[in-house]
Amino acid sequence: MTIQQFATVIGIIESNGDPNSPLGDHGRALGRFQIHPDEMWAWANRLALAPELGETWDSFIERIVEGFYTFHTARLAPIEVAMTWHIGHITKEADSDWDASYALKFSEAAAGLV
Repeated sequence: MTIQQFATVIGIIESNGDPNSPLGDHGRALGRFQIHPDEMWAWANRLALAPELGETWDSFIERIVEGFYTFHTARLAPIEVAMTWHIGHITKEADSDWDASYALKFSEAAAGLV
């Protein structure tokens, strides 16, 4: 799976690809990727990313998603990276916090792109 495919799939399963998606997670998540402000801040800093002049929120967050994927792919499968995005920490299929419904959505959306 390419970096861009990963970002596209995450956008699809988080908001049906809508960059103007309303707030989710009780007002904590925003946009196509439904990112929380603390996660946005943490990952932007960890990846040394800053918004560019005139850049849209969606474009900036897409760069964070792509960096997040690149950061994790050395040790996690794409579905595990997606679950890490969703849950907020690394989890494996055998773990109790693995979200089978989210994993299925990821697999189905990814199959439609590859």
